Amino acid sequence: MDKNKLEELLESVGIKGEWIKPDKYGFSRTFQFELDRQEIQIEWYCNYSTLIIGNAHFWFDRISTYSGYPHSGEWIEFSFRNEQPIHLKVKEQKEVQDE
Repeated sequence: MDKNKLEELLESVGIKGEWIKPDKYGFSRTFQFELDRQEIQIEWYCNYSTLIIGNAHFWFDRISTYSGYPHSGEWIEFSFRNEQPIHLKVKEQKEVQDE
């Protein structure tokens, strides 16, 4: 997955962030964003990347943006080789009001 695809997938569920820690040539591998007041970083490589939440590091090579996780709300899923996914809630489920 290239850097543009990574940003595109994250932005499709409302996640906006920035590339931080550029090297002397201006290139950055670290994308940082915030969810529910929690700072999250992605260390990007084209064959696999690392999701970093605090001191927990999780490799992934796939991002799914569907809302199929069994709890309410909208979720994003990170997985490595389609195994052991980690789900992050990006939005609460909107309540439907009777009119």
